[in-house]
Amino acid sequence: MSLMYRFFSSLRGKLTLTYTLVTVLVLLALEALALCGGVAIYGLMEADQRDYAGDVINVLNANAARYLQPGAQDLPGLQAWLDRLYASGYASVAPQNWLDSPAAPIVQGEPISVLSAEGVVLARVPGDPAGEIGQRYAPPNLAGAARALERALAGELGYKRLTVVTPGGGRLMAVPVLQGGPGSELLGVIVLTIETPPPPPALWSRVWPAMVWVLLVTGVVLLVGVAPLGMLFGFVMSRGLTRRLQALAAAADAWSKGDFRLLPEDRSHDEIGHLGMRLRNMAERIQGLLQTRRELAMMEERNRLARELHDTVKQQAFATLMQVRAARNLLTSDPAAAAPHLEEAEALIRTSQQDLGRMIAELRPAALDGQGLAKALRAYAETWSQQAHVPVTFSVQNDRRLPLDVEQALYRLAQEAFSNVARHSHASLVQVRLDYAADQVRLTVADNGVGFDSHMASESGFGLQSMRERAEALGGILLLQSVKGAGTTLTAIIPLSE
Repeated sequence: MSLMYRFFSSLRGKLTLTYTLVTVLVLLALEALALCGGVAIYGLMEADQRDYAGDVINVLNANAARYLQPGAQDLPGLQAWLDRLYASGYASVAPQNWLDSPAAPIVQGEPISVLSAEGVVLARVPGDPAGEIGQRYAPPNLAGAARALERALAGELGYKRLTVVTPGGGRLMAVPVLQGGPGSELLGVIVLTIETPPPPPALWSRVWPAMVWVLLVTGVVLLVGVAPLGMLFGFVMSRGLTRRLQALAAAADAWSKGDFRLLPEDRSHDEIGHLGMRLRNMAERIQGLLQTRRELAMMEERNRLARELHDTVKQQAFATLMQVRAARNLLTSDPAAAAPHLEEAEALIRTSQQDLGRMIAELRPAALDGQGLAKALRAYAETWSQQAHVPVTFSVQNDRRLPLDVEQALYRLAQEAFSNVARHSHASLVQVRLDYAADQVRLTVADNGVGFDSHMASESGFGLQSMRERAEALGGILLLQSVKGAGTTLTAIIPLSE
């Protein structure tokens, strides 16, 4: 279950599920459109079927024509057929299938008369109390009845022109009986009244349950039969897309570790290809910026070493030269007076040797030794303590490895702090503390030396300014606390990204 959840929560799983659902829904939508089209066609057909008067004309015409053939009229047979028709209660046959129109009910109590082509009554039901048989037919006193009879006697077959709506809601019809098809000889006319059936229920109310059932059944069939094909199609189609995105993610992971050798190789011209090209350009620019930064750092280190050599070794060498020159001038005239100058020269040479050893040690970055920041700082502090003859206490909390640029920056900050202590503080104790947290690392270097007024410290000097810039380059800060006669505390705080 967890494996399936992980798959469908991934981009490839979502694309696969989308392809599957789209395939099934499109097929269902096409089926629904087909069903709606069928219902619409059925509705049109049904609308024609509701006007069943045309069937009445056809059925009565076909049956009565047998008894009204010229020269062979069968009036008894005609009357017997008319009796049977009235007894059946319908003027047309019952529907044989769902395409047939409904049968037209005869209005009971209303007479049915069969007329000759001249309008004389030949047969009548029910009975003939008025003695109409053999007499000319008189249409009922109903608006449009006489005109409908005239049209029937003229041989017209348009059922709308032969039908009159009665006050009771029925339809009075004058049905012409022809020898053959339209335009053939008129054999007679049948006058009757049929009922108008109640309107059928709305088509949608009869059809929608069946449509819903069909859609549900076919939906299940499509899910079982078509969904695997949709899933296979989605799985195959999304493979290339996810592989391209994974390549971009792998390149981004490598860049986050400082390795810009891995570059996306997507050469397509779609959005992902354009994104890969932009990321590639960005990586190349970052590489250039890092190279520039390394060159600037090297130049900064050279400037710092030049300043320290100028402030220490060069000055000490000049002072040694002066002492040696003074001793040489006194060797012949006063050898005893030359001895103190030689001793001072020896002391200056020893100091220069220590300063050179310290600077040489500073030239070996901690990360190049592969021992980590804490071990490298501890080793450097011990070496510095032996050379400067100042005790150092070192403590570490939650030691762990950091990114290379962070370790090197903190190592250089510690070196600069120790160098300042050796040159200016006259301290008898130095305390170093390295604290690792989840989101930052803190380096603290404190001494008990003479201190200085931190508000009067020069912000433009190379030492403190370069240390502050080194911390700010990594998004960190450098804090300096010092009071005259109470020592100095320097704290560097560098944020760490998760």
